[in-house]
Amino acid sequence: MPIFKAVNEKYHTEKDMKNLVNYAIRTDKCMEEIYGAQGIMLGTAREMSGQMKDIRQYYHKSTKRFALHFILSFSREEEKFIGLKEALEIGYLMAECFQGWQVVFGVHTDTDNLHIHFVVNTTSYENGKSISIGIQSLQMLQAAARNIVNSYYAETLPEEEKMEWVMNRLQ
Repeated sequence: MPIFKAVNEKYHTEKDMKNLVNYAIRTDKCMEEIYGAQGIMLGTAREMSGQMKDIRQYYHKSTKRFALHFILSFSREEEKFIGLKEALEIGYLMAECFQGWQVVFGVHTDTDNLHIHFVVNTTSYENGKSISIGIQSLQMLQAAARNIVNSYYAETLPEEEKMEWVMNRLQ
């Protein structure tokens, strides 16, 4: 089962946000520089964190938490059907859970488990509102991660097994 967790750090400054974006897409962590973004133009860490800073400034948000940090980690079993390409696709699907907020994510291969780091700007580019992630929201994100990963597993099954698997999920 995939593990989706929030990193409980404050990230109170522009420098914290820039360092976090840089960490998420570092070439020594992201093999082949596999990273993506939503609500932001892809570029260097400096460019992407600059775009996040621009949104905060536009809406006059200069205090409190600048970014949220999440990690989606895959088990060894899941890595049998999730490679780098699939992890990047999953990153984009998970980023959609944060519609209205800028998200930068990087697929990391530097540990025993394939995992994705997500950096979310706490200021919405649509309306300037701050994002609030409580226990209920985190549980919804965890469920979304499980559903997304399960759909990749289902794709690896033979057709007859796939139908049975889908029917069992619906019950």
